[in-house]
Amino acid sequence: MSNRISVLAGAAKSLITAGVLTAGLATAPAQAETYPQRPITLVVATAAGGPGDVIARLIADRMSIVLGQQVMVENAAGGGGIIGAARAARAKPDGYTLLIHQTGITIAPALYPKLPFDVEKDLTAVGLVNVSYAFLVGRKTLPADNIKGLVDWMKGPGKPAKFAHPGTGSMGHLTTVVFAKEIGAEIDAVPYRGVGPGLNDLMGGHVDLIWAGPGVALPQIKAGTVKVFAFNGDKRSPVLSNVPSTGELGYKEADIPFWQALFAPAGTPRPIIDQLNAALREAVKDPRVVKAFEDSGAETYPPEKQTVEAANDFIRSEVARWRKVVSENNIKADQP
Repeated sequence: MSNRISVLAGAAKSLITAGVLTAGLATAPAQAETYPQRPITLVVATAAGGPGDVIARLIADRMSIVLGQQVMVENAAGGGGIIGAARAARAKPDGYTLLIHQTGITIAPALYPKLPFDVEKDLTAVGLVNVSYAFLVGRKTLPADNIKGLVDWMKGPGKPAKFAHPGTGSMGHLTTVVFAKEIGAEIDAVPYRGVGPGLNDLMGGHVDLIWAGPGVALPQIKAGTVKVFAFNGDKRSPVLSNVPSTGELGYKEADIPFWQALFAPAGTPRPIIDQLNAALREAVKDPRVVKAFEDSGAETYPPEKQTVEAANDFIRSEVARWRKVVSENNIKADQP
């Protein structure tokens, strides 16, 4: 009798377990069918008013129309973008908390071993938003007038070139390190509190070179207050096509994109991720968004790179890339 009761109890337990699993599998499609039912929070890991915030708000406006619910921007600046990322990573994975972040989120794991989240385990990429690259500019009094002359000068005798950058572990710093290593030149890396101060000192003749994004570099290039030597993409810049790209020059490692991506907490049901990806694709085609990209020197990714799979593959490759760069160059940064 006791054996029979055990068998029946086991069978009942199996049926209950199967029922729970079946219910769980049915929940995700059901959520997607009714999603979204209330406003969505888009966490932006920068202060209000900056270029990234402006683009995030334009994307939020367009996604609101596509999704039929308001996408509200919440600025969570501080800690080099870590505060905002942690806020999103800890959120419930139901599609109602999203995050826009940039290249720095994949650099952080290599620099800070005690992050309050794991980029690859706690977040999932919904899609890539945009991409831009930087110009290598130098003071007007440099003896070189083109990239070949610059490389020869940097590798020649005398003191190493003074290379300004916006802080240890920043993308500008890592780009500087990667470029110097690829051309085989010693440099004196000089940290600043941002690209702007570094560029000002360059124009004052206190440093020699800096990698600067289009937003700050183009006005000075067009005004003739700096020399421009290269654009660190695989092809030339559409806004300054006379400047050679590092890709065509053979400096493949210096092909370093600055990108933005949309994330959701890991575990968000795939049907919801797909809805969000579709809304993001519509948003980046909006003329106002395209114009904002162009004004900041950015552009959208081609359609084949706008998929969920492509975005997550790219994020993983970026994490691996920066771990290698930071490790090989023994770069240390204080925990923000």
